[in-house]
Amino acid sequence: MVAQHAKAATVLIGLESTYGTEVSCTDDLGLIQSFTPTDKRNHIKVAGAGSRQVQDIVAGISENDFDMTVFLQHGRPLQYLLGTLTHAQTSSDWKHTITAVASTVPSFSMEYSFNGSTDYVFQYAGCKLNQGTISLEKDGILTCNMSGKAKTVDTSASSAAAAVISTLPTLHYKHTTVSVGAAASESSVGKVQGFNINFNNNPVMVDAAGSILHQEQVEGLFEPTFDFTMIFENLVEYQRFLGTTSSQAPVTSPTPYSIIFNAHNGVTLGSGRREFYAQLNDFQYEEVGSPLQVNEVVIQSFKGNAESFGSNGVFFVDNISSTNFD
Repeated sequence: MVAQHAKAATVLIGLESTYGTEVSCTDDLGLIQSFTPTDKRNHIKVAGAGSRQVQDIVAGISENDFDMTVFLQHGRPLQYLLGTLTHAQTSSDWKHTITAVASTVPSFSMEYSFNGSTDYVFQYAGCKLNQGTISLEKDGILTCNMSGKAKTVDTSASSAAAAVISTLPTLHYKHTTVSVGAAASESSVGKVQGFNINFNNNPVMVDAAGSILHQEQVEGLFEPTFDFTMIFENLVEYQRFLGTTSSQAPVTSPTPYSIIFNAHNGVTLGSGRREFYAQLNDFQYEEVGSPLQVNEVVIQSFKGNAESFGSNGVFFVDNISSTNFD
């Protein structure tokens, strides 16, 4: 027996036309950094009067959860996190955009496999993303952490798919900005140290008598939240938190603003542009911190909640055409 190693592993997906009906998995999600499946049978332990001993163990609802971390190279993960995207071409560059909160997100099949002298294949069907966090830290790579649930898992396949590794570049911190202000009038907040954007679909799992499998995953309240850190240089963002530019206490109803998170490679659209962009509208800061450490500059942290996407929405620019996107 040979120990399985990450070098022989692959994670691929395919868009489903019907939830839970498995399709071929040929698409990558980016450079996989980690993948953690957790399969659970939810045992029901049956006891009875007259004994401390468990009398029966019943296998309850079957759950197939997964978490993964990827370095983003293209916009494909956004479709499964936010909803079906629209596609626009400029020369060899393709812009994949969503501008309104979708009522549903697509389901997908996923193959998690190991290619070796003996192949081991886990084929998940009926996968949906519960939530995803897109983050970038100083001197770091644009990263997406995703978690989701599958309806079923099948291990009967004997041949693993070959790895699909995109040659698209990753996006680095050096071309990153965070901008805040009235919609269409946002300006850079200054020396950003990092950010996290979290999109939570809050799915409701629908079960039914006669099956141990989830029957549906229904999207619940969509919650876009964010946080970022920056060098403390002035009171502009703190005053937005208070809702006033005076020294008064926080106002009852602070003004909502728009916030833009942007990372790109500095190349003109149509000439090899690679870009991630997210505009969140009607946000308010919920929490601010300005901790002090001796012999260090002060780094402020801001956390906020948004209501929707801005008019520019969320988009990714890569070289994947609409016909090859899903």
